[in-house]
Amino acid sequence: MRPTPLFRKTVSSYARLAIATTLIVSATAMALVATSPLGRSFLANSSSKHVIDKFRQDHDQVAGNSRTLPGRDGGPLAAAEEDYAHRAYPAADVPMTATQNARKAWANLKTRQTQQAKLNLSAAAAAAAPGAWTLYGPSIANFPDILTFSGAPYTASGRITALVVDPACNVSICRVWAAAAGGGVWRTDNALASGGPTWTFVSGSFATNAIGTLTYNAGTGTLYAGTGEPNASGDSEAGWGIYKSTNGGNSWTLLNSTVGPITTTAPGTGPNGTYVGNAFAGRAVSTIAVDPTNPNHLYVSSVRAVRGVSSVGGATSNPTTPRPPFGLFESMDGGATFNFIWDGSDGPVFDGTNPKATIRGVNRVALDPG
Repeated sequence: MRPTPLFRKTVSSYARLAIATTLIVSATAMALVATSPLGRSFLANSSSKHVIDKFRQDHDQVAGNSRTLPGRDGGPLAAAEEDYAHRAYPAADVPMTATQNARKAWANLKTRQTQQAKLNLSAAAAAAAPGAWTLYGPSIANFPDILTFSGAPYTASGRITALVVDPACNVSICRVWAAAAGGGVWRTDNALASGGPTWTFVSGSFATNAIGTLTYNAGTGTLYAGTGEPNASGDSEAGWGIYKSTNGGNSWTLLNSTVGPITTTAPGTGPNGTYVGNAFAGRAVSTIAVDPTNPNHLYVSSVRAVRGVSSVGGATSNPTTPRPPFGLFESMDGGATFNFIWDGSDGPVFDGTNPKATIRGVNRVALDPG
């Protein structure tokens, strides 16, 4: 049997004493009302009625406090309550298979929508077909003054994690891409318009709306989008890898980004196991740097990101093992395959076992122009 801590016994004893005292005083007051020839007038007196109500309130308060003491039946720390809370989400993270299954389910819905369209249904019937979605709103986040710190209303844009401008931007045509922490990739072709730019959502094919970085290689007209937010906040969601577009974001291809087999350790969290697969699955891409002399030569940095938030344990930023390490990667074939080249330590082995290895990842990479 688990011993009861001394403070629990003491608090519990005081609680029982307080309850007993309250009951005795309450019973005395009720007896006074019942036996006194002035019983009705006593109840009718507002001051006297207030005294009795206060007794009842005190009794309920103490009884309620007793029920919520640690270890008491029905308390928030009782074993049954704790088990129930854990069952709300029993896993430590959202497994990558759940993300994969969600992508498959969405693809199936879109396929059914296409099939419905081929049947030449009416516009109303096609709109009601599975996979057809209509904005229900709101599409603009207007915050009233009562909800703002400044006391003034404003329109929120969310966290913008990346912004790239086409070097060919001019007054007539200026193409800009913006990425949000949880809102995908958007493009405008008239960023300098006097009436304000118009934006188009271009990442509807992505497995996630969490974006960490954008890189545009003007020499080849290639746009890269790294998924997963790398900002280490409680809701910085993990991503699925790197998407590539050669038509300004009209269509995208997910890079294979294969790494491994590789056996590494995640500093502070333990072994990653022996992994082979997408180097950035379950992580966040923080930088994509393209060698200006060789567009197939890429440097990509990654960091930890949230894979789930438990109702009882907070956020976790570690996918289930085997999992890819986080740090700096290099590709010589345009992102088809990657090598893990740096864990943040001084080496000579970069597998996460060095005490100086980064516990978060590599947040930014830049190439020396020289």
